Amino acid sequence: MFSGFRNNENKVEKNGFFLKNGAAVLEQLILLFDGKCNQIRTYSAEDLKRATDNFDWSRMIHESWDYTMYKGLHEDCEISVKKFISPSHYFKDCLKWISNEVAVASLMSNHKNVLKLLGCCLETELPMLVYEFPRNGNLSRMLDRDGGEQLPFETRLRIAIEIANAVAYLHHGLSKTFIHRDIHRGQVFLDQDYGAKLFEFQASIPIPEGETHVDGEVFGTKGFGPPEVMMCGRYTERSDVYDFGILLCHLLIGKRCDRLIWDPENRQLYISDDLPELCKRHLEANMSQGENRAQMMECAELAKRCVKLKADDRPNMIEVAKALVLIKSIHY
Repeated sequence: MFSGFRNNENKVEKNGFFLKNGAAVLEQLILLFDGKCNQIRTYSAEDLKRATDNFDWSRMIHESWDYTMYKGLHEDCEISVKKFISPSHYFKDCLKWISNEVAVASLMSNHKNVLKLLGCCLETELPMLVYEFPRNGNLSRMLDRDGGEQLPFETRLRIAIEIANAVAYLHHGLSKTFIHRDIHRGQVFLDQDYGAKLFEFQASIPIPEGETHVDGEVFGTKGFGPPEVMMCGRYTERSDVYDFGILLCHLLIGKRCDRLIWDPENRQLYISDDLPELCKRHLEANMSQGENRAQMMECAELAKRCVKLKADDRPNMIEVAKALVLIKSIHY
């Protein structure tokens, strides 16, 4: 008798979550895109529980401060399940942020270099999101590991081109100009062929029509964000360009390059816009024979342009993507 009561209680609770979460997602879709989105499917909580062996830790493929991602198997198809942390440990209006991710990611999934949103589960307190499975994991794991074989420079350059194209699409391919606001190596996944997949659109915001900027909460690591953002929370297309310039530095040397900012010998701390020059010096000191020096030096120069202190002095993402394609065409 009591188990039947608990089952009914659970059913009522799931229905309540479904209605609340569904309304929040629909509201955000209407606000941002007049209700338009690519079709995505809904999954039950039981579906995702079974797919991930009850969210077993061995299934974890990536984690951030507000979510954990698990590998799952559903209907013989590999998936990634993004499970958010309980609201009590989360920021205010978390449902609005998750709904924003569903709205933007559903339309960005048209681009081949974006991790495709397959669907969501609305039956839990916070929705769970289901994405395609990136066979080669997160770029940060490739760049952060000590020792081991690096990705070839040709692959890293291709990743840079693909992410530049995805960000350019975010800026110019939707009905509004969106700013990602949080581009870094942890927001890039790699498929079975090391193709790049941009990820994480919770923080993405549109620039109002007729405006060149939008003001919002500051995202990113202190000391590594665009000056105009860190000073007054002002975002433009070129704010993403700055973040991309930092990512390009990581890809250029094939590992985390923020360690280059601290010079222990001279006890000097550099700032992030010094990073391209520091990368250039590092490459000149460590470049092996057979590597394409001209391509690497041009990438360093492009990164330097991307992290200019004044936003207007930076190129836009379309210009960055075109410059990278030209760099790829340079031969030994």
